[in-house]
Amino acid sequence: MEIKIWADYACPYSYMGEKQLMDIIESQGLTGQVKIQFLSYQLDPTAPLIPVETMTQHFMDGHNYTSEQTEHLMERITKMASRVGLDYKLVTTQVCSTFDAHRLMEYAQACASQATAIKLNFALFHANFIENLRLSDHNVLLSIATKCGLNADEVKEVLESDRFGSQVKTEENEVDQRKDFELIPYMVFDNGTVLQGVITPGEMKNVLAKQQ
Repeated sequence: MEIKIWADYACPYSYMGEKQLMDIIESQGLTGQVKIQFLSYQLDPTAPLIPVETMTQHFMDGHNYTSEQTEHLMERITKMASRVGLDYKLVTTQVCSTFDAHRLMEYAQACASQATAIKLNFALFHANFIENLRLSDHNVLLSIATKCGLNADEVKEVLESDRFGSQVKTEENEVDQRKDFELIPYMVFDNGTVLQGVITPGEMKNVLAKQQ
């Protein structure tokens, strides 16, 4: 079974959706039977390398939300995340470029095991939404990568180059051209079924059952 997932490390719904999917795969005894391909998508390709605002400020300034609307949204997303065991710190999450984080994931999938790639994927989400680290910082990415078992010298070489950058952009263009694409996470299953955006556990279980 293969699942393709377009997501962004800056998207709180992507982290929730992928965590929920992995929990269901494990609970149904499908670990090792599912190949997951993590595909790149930047919500904001123009996001700065050095953060100038938090997620709270981003919604207030970039989306013209009032402080009250933003507070309610942050609370709602945080409660949704808690249902899948995630303790979001959204108010202090920094808004910055995720381009190099995606390049790092492309490298991991090309050069390491799926288990390592999965570990790195969730470590990047955790660093952003729970530790509030800056995913555009190469030192942060290097630390995360080495803790996940990747070779430090190879990771440095990737981060200091433009390797895998074209692949990130190709994957973004691919999903943008899909007629039904609206939201991330955007998950495509073997039989062509698509789940995207806020996905319920029931929807995921039903799709996985049809794949077996």
